[in-house]
Amino acid sequence: MTILDALKVIGIEVPVFIAGSSGAIVFLTKNSKMTKTQQFFTVLSGGLSANYLTPIVGEWMHLDNKVLYGVAFMLGYSGMKSVEILIGLFHNKLNDK
Repeated sequence: MTILDALKVIGIEVPVFIAGSSGAIVFLTKNSKMTKTQQFFTVLSGGLSANYLTPIVGEWMHLDNKVLYGVAFMLGYSGMKSVEILIGLFHNKLNDK
């Protein structure tokens, strides 16, 4: 089993994770007061957020596969704010039923 296979087993889609991590790295250019540890976890959380949320957002918004890496980048860039917004939207959708 390769490293890519092992990552796929735990749900990591490497291109999406890289796109999200790249968005988080770009975000870091806005905030230079972070420690190295905070920067590391910002990049990691951006990659993970994008990895697990991009398929949800793509499905929910009926997006073409061609735009999903861009969505992953934006999710990584916006980090926890995008998670908060999506949780709010999901909560509202559940309350509408």
